[in-house]
Amino acid sequence: MGSATLVRRRSTAAPIRQAAAMRRIASETGRVTKTQVSRHLRRLREAQLVHTHRRGSVVYYQLAAAAIERLGPDLLSVLYR
Repeated sequence: MGSATLVRRRSTAAPIRQAAAMRRIASETGRVTKTQVSRHLRRLREAQLVHTHRRGSVVYYQLAAAAIERLGPDLLSVLYR
């Protein structure tokens, strides 16, 4: 079974105007914002479905295969497509 890893760099907080503009553009274009990704990753981490480790300012996210397998084969097949 393969391993999926997501890499995310920690960035400094953007000014409020810029963040609001990014949210507006994302809602108009249907794109996902960094804030949305961060929230989803936090939820996955809280549910212990991903493991994280940091190297400097880079955070590595990796699926917790054992936890995912407990959820069932149907979900697992969708995740590893």
